[in-house]
Amino acid sequence: MIIRRRIGTLALAVVCAAVPLTSFSASAAQADTSSKAGFGPTKCTNLGNGDLCTTGISGSPAGYDVAYNKRAGATLTVRFRLQCEGGFKAADNGAFSISAGQRKSFVFSVGNKGNCQSVLQDITNGKNFYGPYVTIP
Repeated sequence: MIIRRRIGTLALAVVCAAVPLTSFSASAAQADTSSKAGFGPTKCTNLGNGDLCTTGISGSPAGYDVAYNKRAGATLTVRFRLQCEGGFKAADNGAFSISAGQRKSFVFSVGNKGNCQSVLQDITNGKNFYGPYVTIP
């Protein structure tokens, strides 16, 4: 008899604890639909040891997603930069290391700056690699 009461009490506690979580999850899902972003085509440049890719993002905030997927080669210290035809330039939050098998990205939340290209600044070797130009849809 005591075991049944403990199991019943435990089951009731689990159900009561789950109800608020379910309500919270539904609210979070509804809040997620209020801001819709659009993504333009992703354009990539093969750099030999990996791909430098850029995507234009509309919505709030609009900007440009830059990613480097490193497939091979030695570990590098790099930075992402963005440069646009109108003269606008931006840089990420600082240098970082990337090794073979890793993918790293950065979103430049700068609004629509027109036709822009990504730049992978290879600090290790003192070189810059340029991606294709993209626009925000």
